[in-house]
Amino acid sequence: MKELLDILHSQNFTGLCDDSRRVQKGNVFFSFPVENAERFALDAMNSGAIAIVGEGNPPQGTEEIFIRVDSVSKARVESAQEVYDRPFEKLKVHAVTGTNGKTTTAFLMREILVAAGKKVALLGTICNKINDTVWESSLTTPGLLDLYAFASAALQEGVTDLVMEASSHALHQGRMDGVRFASALFSNLTQDHLDYHKTMENYFLAKKRLFDCYLAEDGLPIINIDDSYGALLAKENYSRQILVSRKVFANADVHPSEEPVLSENGIHILVPKISSEAFESPLCGNFNVENILLILAWASALGISESVVRKALALIKVPGRFEKVYGENGKHIVVDYAHTPDALQRVLETARSLCRGKLSVVFGCGGDRDALKRPMMGVVAEKIADKVWVTSDNPRTENPKKIMDDIIAGMEGKFLLEENRALAILAAVSSMEEGDWLVVAGKGHENYQIIGTEKKHFSDVEEVLKAVKVC
Repeated sequence: MKELLDILHSQNFTGLCDDSRRVQKGNVFFSFPVENAERFALDAMNSGAIAIVGEGNPPQGTEEIFIRVDSVSKARVESAQEVYDRPFEKLKVHAVTGTNGKTTTAFLMREILVAAGKKVALLGTICNKINDTVWESSLTTPGLLDLYAFASAALQEGVTDLVMEASSHALHQGRMDGVRFASALFSNLTQDHLDYHKTMENYFLAKKRLFDCYLAEDGLPIINIDDSYGALLAKENYSRQILVSRKVFANADVHPSEEPVLSENGIHILVPKISSEAFESPLCGNFNVENILLILAWASALGISESVVRKALALIKVPGRFEKVYGENGKHIVVDYAHTPDALQRVLETARSLCRGKLSVVFGCGGDRDALKRPMMGVVAEKIADKVWVTSDNPRTENPKKIMDDIIAGMEGKFLLEENRALAILAAVSSMEEGDWLVVAGKGHENYQIIGTEKKHFSDVEEVLKAVKVC
């Protein structure tokens, strides 16, 4: 390690990198023992890397700059700690994990901390933020080196707290090694990402790592026990764990004393263990009751004042999460990121509970991703909605028609097919009458479609507003 440390402090050193496509002159490249590792190492050297850190024997041609270590993962973490001056020892880091609700919950956490007078950074699906500066997000949770660089930059801007969405991929891949979370929230676990994890058990074990491997000794675990995997997680009996349920008579630390009141204007919820007065939020739906309860438990445990929490809850708006895009002439149109069977069911059930007329949905499924969920989503849509438009999402390198065929395989015939997503939205909007609701699901905040390997501008929100103008 001494040899590596010397290089990190040399005049020629310019940065750390673990992706051969991003190597710049003067970088130290971490060569993981993966398929084609030799080619990646050579590419890194040819791009100007001054050191290749790897296990075993050096690839031919890299001998002079190769540094052998027992563990590349460990060397990468130690190097990041050294270069970025151990940022996670100076930040309070809070994480939320689960299949659904991560983004909304993370937004709420940030808004509450900001309202409490903290300087806050956010890492998540929609965007990354340092105070009021915003960047587009490419991953729910960034790579380890990007994470350390972001944390270091946040500290330079006076940030005290970092809020993160913790994805199962990042947890499984060790992208948060070296971080110790002050708090960790678990929302739910439903089918998703089985193209990567293969089984729900593996998916759960990846999520569980947040609590087993990354939570600080005095960290605060907050768990939704209404979810079966949350109940399983709670059996670990973590120190300081707080159990949350939306059931009135639940054996939980935090739960409502009466059924929450849900309307198109939001949520009214009374949680006597937190306050004698009800909380109000413009967020809609049972799924947001779950998110709000997690937040109330979290904020209370951190000692954040009730007035601060109320202020944040009242003002919160999350792009692409049951986002009310249109609400005139008795018609309501919502855009939502729902892209799993469970998320789609939650969103449609919420819309159904508010709808006085007919409920329609436009959705598709992403290509090169978990194909098992496609017919399940079709069944959910057909069961709850009156009209279903099956369309294209991000087909990537798959044939869009094949994806649509997979979706309708589980359906009985109550659907229309329109591959062109803009035309599907236009058709759905055109068919609306007074009292009707339309949910456009799957892409939410995204402003693009990936067709083949090309990323094209596309926004469900924009297309809805265009359609409304001509209908």
